[in-house]
Amino acid sequence: MRPLIGVTSYFVDSSEMGIERTRGLKGQDMLMSTMDYSRSIEKVGAIPVNIPVILSDEYIDGIISKIDGLVLTGGGDIHPKFYNQSVKVGFGSNEKYRDEFEMKLLDKAIEKDIPVMGICRGFQLLNIYFGGTLIQDISKYHNTYIEHTGLKLPKYEKIHKVHLVMDSIMKDIFREEMIGVNSFHHQIIDKVGDELDVIATSEDGIAEAIVHKEMKHVFAVQWHPEMMAEVHAEQYGLFWYFIEKINANKKST
Repeated sequence: MRPLIGVTSYFVDSSEMGIERTRGLKGQDMLMSTMDYSRSIEKVGAIPVNIPVILSDEYIDGIISKIDGLVLTGGGDIHPKFYNQSVKVGFGSNEKYRDEFEMKLLDKAIEKDIPVMGICRGFQLLNIYFGGTLIQDISKYHNTYIEHTGLKLPKYEKIHKVHLVMDSIMKDIFREEMIGVNSFHHQIIDKVGDELDVIATSEDGIAEAIVHKEMKHVFAVQWHPEMMAEVHAEQYGLFWYFIEKINANKKST
């Protein structure tokens, strides 16, 4: 049986849809997810299932009991209260229900010991969960010569290089010391979570991939492999690794 992968989604409040909304009716909140995640997961032989944001412990327990792995996807900024900071100039859009929901979802996934893969916002969420912090806006609080928000280029475009740490899962996946990646973020890791190792960095020294020190099936990347994979097939390697960890996990339980 193909593994079942839970994929987190956007919670789009009805107020965000505007008066002349193109989907749904006035007063309806929406569930949204880009197809890139689902297509990449299906491509490596698993079944993607989008997870609506519903703040119910019973519901969250039910979701975690059914899925074999969890993908924490991209999205808006995580509220800095989750890493004990005030909101600073440069903080972007925030989905408050999603923050609380995904923290609970991740907590249950770690408790159950199922594989977790974080992407972009999911990378940052994983770091915060394990006690790390973020720089709330690169342009205001970090000096760099690298573009990290490539909105003017195609979603799959490689806009900067990433150095992979030797003897890490990234080197095992890509079999290279350096790869090119896309980039769509304005926040970065500041303090790394206590139980995490940085296993890839950008040319300007920013953390680009992390893995749990003990649970190698809990990992995340700052870039968007799901947007790149159809053009740059090596990015499927991250999803294949994820599925391998899920299958190994299922055999051991």
